[in-house]
This record gives sequence, C-alpha cells and structure tokens, in this order.
Amino acid sequence: MPDFDNDDLLTSAFADFRSEVSAYVKPAGSAVARATVQHRHKVRTIAASTIAALAIATPVVAYAAAGSDSNGPPVTPGASVSAVETTTSPAAPATGSPTASAPDGRISKTDLGNATLTVPSWPKGFDDGCPKGSVKFSGGKAGSNAILKLQGDPVYVDVDHDGAQETVMLLSCSPQGDDYKVLAFDRDAGGKIVTLGQVVASAGNTGKQGTDIETIWQVQAGDDGQVKVDVGEYRPCCEMAQASQHQWRTYGWNGTAFTQTGGPTAFGPNPNITDVTVTADKLTMTATGSGTWAGTVKVTVHNNAQFATPGKLRIALGVPDTWTIQAISGCTIQQNELPVPCLSGSIPAGGSKVFTIKVTAPAAPQQTEGSVWATAQDDKGAGYPGRNDAAPAKFQIVQG
Repeated sequence: MPDFDNDDLLTSAFADFRSEVSAYVKPAGSAVARATVQHRHKVRTIAASTIAALAIATPVVAYAAAGSDSNGPPVTPGASVSAVETTTSPAAPATGSPTASAPDGRISKTDLGNATLTVPSWPKGFDDGCPKGSVKFSGGKAGSNAILKLQGDPVYVDVDHDGAQETVMLLSCSPQGDDYKVLAFDRDAGGKIVTLGQVVASAGNTGKQGTDIETIWQVQAGDDGQVKVDVGEYRPCCEMAQASQHQWRTYGWNGTAFTQTGGPTAFGPNPNITDVTVTADKLTMTATGSGTWAGTVKVTVHNNAQFATPGKLRIALGVPDTWTIQAISGCTIQQNELPVPCLSGSIPAGGSKVFTIKVTAPAAPQQTEGSVWATAQDDKGAGYPGRNDAAPAKFQIVQG
C-alpha cells in the first residue's frame, strides 16, 4: 500500500477522536493561559542564569584546585576585569593601647643651667674638686668658685633613634687648667632631665699629653644620630700656650654607651711642640777697671723637630739676679722679665743657631756653675710645650 494511503487513514482516525471528546473538553480561559506563559518564562530564565553561573564558577574552581599565584584567577572570556571583585571583612579593632611617643629631649641651655644633672666621675688624678654625681647648676655653673660650667650652645640630635631628639652639651671644669666632658641628656616619661651617657671626655692629668684627648673645643650634630667633637691633645696650664691640633672625631650610641665611629684615633706630629737641645760654652769672668767682672758665653740651640720652632725662641740664662745680661748677637734682651730672656726668631727644622751673650757681675763671681735653656712662646708670651724644657744645659763659670 502506498504511504499516502496510510496518512489518510491516520487523519481520518484523529478527526473521529476529536469529534467524540470535544463535548467533554472545557477551555481554560485567558487567565490560565497567562499563568502558563509566565511559568514557562520563569523556568527559561532560571535555566539561563544557572548556565551563566556555571560558566563563571568553573574557571574559578579550577584555579583554586590548581593552587593560587600572584596573578589572580583567570578572567572569563568576554567579561570585564573590573567586574570581578574581592571583598575583605573589616579587621577587628586593636585591643592594645598605641605605642607612646618618645619624650622630647630638646632641652634649652637655660633649663640645663638651672637643673640638677648627673655628672660622671672625672679622671683619676685630675682634681677631686670637680663636682660629680648629682650636681645642682645655677646660671650654667656649679661647684665651689663655679669651676664647673656649661660651654657653648647645646646640640640637638636623635642619638638613640627613638624618633625624638636628645641634647648634647660640652662641660668644662677649671681648677687649674681645663678638663672637659661631652654629655648627652634626655627627659624621662615624667619630663625629668636625665643623663643618657658620656659621649667623650678629656683624659685628665695622666701624664699622657700629646697622646690622648686633653682639650675639647666644640660639638656638632653628625649624620644619622652621630655626634661630632672637635678635640686636641694638649691642655694649656699656668700661662702655657694652647698647642693642640684640631681633630674632628665622631661618636655614636650603641644602646648602652657611646663609642667612636669615625675620625682619627691618634694624634700625629705637632708643629706647635718644640724639640730642641741647648748647649753653652764655659763662661770666663774677668775683672774690669771699674771693679766689675764681665764675660761672654756662646749658646747653641739645635732644632730636632721636623717643623720649624713655633712663635719666638726664648733663651734664658740662669745667673744671679744682680748680674746684667746683654745680647751681642742672635737675640734681643728683655730686661723687664726674670730670668732675663733673649728672644729670637724661629729655627728651621733640623737647623741650629748660635747666640753670643755678654754678662756683667758687680763683684767676683761666687758660684762656679750656671744654666741655660731654650723654649718657644707665642706673641702674648705664653710658652709652647717642649720635650726638653725640663732639662736645661749646665755651663761652667770661672774667673779669668
């Protein structure tokens, strides 16, 4: 049988079925139709949303399974990077109190000069009269006869790196000659002035002049909490000239004490120190027609130093005060001083100079020995230190 014959039979059968059941089927109405349409739209929307969520979630899950890296999760093709947001829960508020700021250690010279300060001990053998320990200052001075003083202006630097500056001050004590300390001061939590530490100090009367710090001139703030100090190796005393060289040395706080962190650690040869030897020929005194006695003595001074003698050279004869001294060559007599000196110019390094000096006595000499020594002095008459000052040369005095 041909296929279209079968189609006709099926069409006829469906037609008979509709005619038999049509009497029993009631139309649902427009409200039911709208509800059905809305239900089907909702189903399609949910299905589409689910598919989209799966499309986004699948790469993220895969990223988490593979392990995180610094580049973040992969971006879904076609999606904007800004659309992928990460939210972080707010951190819980801190329960502890914030760190307190360091006390302000900037202290004026006036406040320091009228406070009670802790001063470390002075070098042994220098002078027990220099105040130490808890010392009350007034007007920048302390001690009997106000021998302890604040020198110069305070320097402000954060030596302990706590974010607040401390105060560094130079102090001097002057019982006979000067000794020095550089101290660092701070304030405690209650605002009281405290001594943080001693930056550096002079060595005191130790007999090591020329090899250690004996003079301190000034203090400056250095870099990164460091303290710079201008130091010298000689202490002037008793009308002596200041012969020290200047050296800037740097010190830093290591948490418990100050140590040197930069600059020279020793002093080299000093051009202001004399190193001379002096000799004198025999002095022969002879009688003159007027009843006096006279003679001449030749004095030779040799400069052993690698520098010329500083200032003016001073030659002095150790003879009785009643004798008259007169220069013949090489120097100029200063009759207003005792012992009577003869002043001359500088002697070059390694050089020598001969001086001829005439002496006159009112009567026949009674002593058989005299002395002579050579030193150097500045324009004000203050003497420079010398290595052979304490060893004058002896010479004979004879009657001719």
